[in-house]
Amino acid sequence: MANIRIQRTHKLGTEKARVQVEAFARSLKEELQIDYEWDGNRLIFKRTGASGSLEVGVDSLELDIELGLSLSLLAGTIEKDINKKLDAALK
Repeated sequence: MANIRIQRTHKLGTEKARVQVEAFARSLKEELQIDYEWDGNRLIFKRTGASGSLEVGVDSLELDIELGLSLSLLAGTIEKDINKKLDAALK
């Protein structure tokens, strides 16, 4: 198993960042078949082989992902792809 932790600062404020994160999550739902739900400002997600959360703050985001055994072999590739998509979502 592998864990991925990604932190980002932003200047969007909580509400605008939540809107961007929601769009990001919807695209991942289509592309990767994740299920997700909001708990306050925390987006909790799960799919076969991975689960985690994305905490939205006033000026920061904190993403934690736990990969199962099969996906842990691709942790580097997954982290790189998520970084790219998250950067695009926060523009």
